[in-house]
Amino acid sequence: MSTLLKYDVIYILDPNATTEEAAVVSTKIEQIVADAKGTVLKKDDWGKRRLAYMVKKNREGHYIFFHLSISTETIAEVTRNLRLLEKVIKFSVVKDTISHLKAKVKPVRVGKSADTSGAHSTHSRSGPRSSSSGPSRSSAPMNPGSSSPSSAPVQASAPQAASAPAAPAEAPTPSATPATPSTNP
Repeated sequence: MSTLLKYDVIYILDPNATTEEAAVVSTKIEQIVADAKGTVLKKDDWGKRRLAYMVKKNREGHYIFFHLSISTETIAEVTRNLRLLEKVIKFSVVKDTISHLKAKVKPVRVGKSADTSGAHSTHSRSGPRSSSSGPSRSSAPMNPGSSSPSSAPVQASAPQAASAPAAPAEAPTPSATPATPSTNP
């Protein structure tokens, strides 16, 4: 006996097929797999769906999915039977080649420090440090017309506690606000 391989089998039934006719096709596939000492790993009934194009004068089809573990001789028998069954309007058999692969784990870098806050870092920051007396040159927006020797993009920095808060654009004056009508006469 040859080794068991995994296959995905999807077949589309005539949309006018009854549930009994759909059950006959499913039991036929399951019987072939059981006779060959294979296993049905998964069976899904995807229901009626619209087809991408007309298949045997049908715009819809009833989708059934099987995930099987069987030999190559048995999959040939399954394919032959799917061709012969009248209610099957289309089918596809695909060898599952990736289910046995394990997920690759990225190796962990040992040389890097886990602390990313910079508090304990021995590396110095590039660029000028901002002082607490006011906004620094690096945090000011750059005019597109000005030619500055440094063309590096400006990184957003956290707000500093010592810097003065920015004044609001225009505070509404009491005379500019509309008066609310009073309810007392």
